[in-house]
Amino acid sequence: MPSLRHLKADASPEAIAALLDRDGALILDDVLPRAEIERVRGEIDPYIDATAVGRDSFTGFQTTRTGALVARSPACRDLVMHPAMLAACDVFLKRACDRYQLHLTQVIRIRSGQPRQPLHRDRLAWGGFLPPSIEPQFNTIWAMTDFTQANGATQVVPGSPTWPESRKAQPHEIGYAEMRAGSVLLYSGSVIHAGGENLTGADRIGINITY
Repeated sequence: MPSLRHLKADASPEAIAALLDRDGALILDDVLPRAEIERVRGEIDPYIDATAVGRDSFTGFQTTRTGALVARSPACRDLVMHPAMLAACDVFLKRACDRYQLHLTQVIRIRSGQPRQPLHRDRLAWGGFLPPSIEPQFNTIWAMTDFTQANGATQVVPGSPTWPESRKAQPHEIGYAEMRAGSVLLYSGSVIHAGGENLTGADRIGINITY
């Protein structure tokens, strides 16, 4: 089983971009202190609790997705505008554009009993019209709980951004974004990934912000 590279929270944007080019994903450890996690959770938990589960196997019958975080949570606005994320976006995305914009904000809560999500690439949201040389997305998942393989840590296939569309990932090629609460999974729009299976009795909660 492959493992994702972990970098310190103050890693350079150039180092982040290089790993995204090579592997398609990496983890920044301990970006948020405990007090900031508690601030975020205090603002978003009421909305999470009011969110219905998904209606198909992709969105997840035991998964909730809570959006509109910029409107609902000042703390989430700070995550969107986090200097380390924007600096990495500047290096990673501006190779193909003059400016980028916020694409999506959502809290993904994987509840106990949720099976694995089907593997996919986020860039397919753009319909396959972009050439492989253009990377359309810089994605983040901020861990609001610890992420473990047992509780649904994101499945990631390192190196898959350069694979042909016809190649399917084998079980031994799939890694898991295991990380402590407060850490951040960074991944490109071209890497193969998916939500994991939650075999525990507790929720796995992450904030998905994409540019």
